[in-house]
Amino acid sequence: MSYDALSRYYERLIDFDYQGYLARLEPVKGLRCLDLACGTGKFTRLLYLAGAQVEGVDLSPDMLAVAMRTTREAGQKVLYREGDVLSFSFTRPYDLITVVCDGLNYVKPADLPKALAHIAEALQEGGRLVFDLSTPTKLREVLGDNLYYEDGEDLTYYWQNTLHPRSHSVEMALTFFERDGDVYRRYDEEQTQYWHTMDEVRSAIEASGLTLESVVGEKGDPAKESDHRWIFIITK
Repeated sequence: MSYDALSRYYERLIDFDYQGYLARLEPVKGLRCLDLACGTGKFTRLLYLAGAQVEGVDLSPDMLAVAMRTTREAGQKVLYREGDVLSFSFTRPYDLITVVCDGLNYVKPADLPKALAHIAEALQEGGRLVFDLSTPTKLREVLGDNLYYEDGEDLTYYWQNTLHPRSHSVEMALTFFERDGDVYRRYDEEQTQYWHTMDEVRSAIEASGLTLESVVGEKGDPAKESDHRWIFIITK
């Protein structure tokens, strides 16, 4: 799962309300923040602009390369480094940790307690963890066993999903054709996302010693099984 291909088009293709997400967290000015699974750094940069002292961590060198280049071009100062949500390193605890836009959907269900326990270690007492998940309903009924595509003048892509109920996962195969003069260059990417039930998430939060303050849907209403995204607000 290199994200070599996806990193080239990520911010162009992903439809996510980063500004609305930030509004749930503010004020963040002066807080020491870690944006885990930061990808190309779009939300990391928003935290910086809101006054946070922010670091970005991601598993993909290709995503981080885009994040560092974009941040540098914007004249911003953000520390990016490579790391996994299960084992990222840190020197002192953070006031706020975020895992935005499906970051924990790439963690296998059996590993979710380990991920949250490690994140808890990296939080100050009184600190906050905020993360979202694509829900079981979305992964099983919307994304699973579906094909998506877009045919543009300079970019065409195909996104083929395969549902695996036994492993609670959706395997995603993406193919990009990027126009380069008179030819199109092909790039391929494979990913797997896992769904976590509400009970599994609550249990992992409790086991990590954290406290779940609230969980809402995308529009801020109380979370329901039919939601496509859940947002968890947690404190230590």
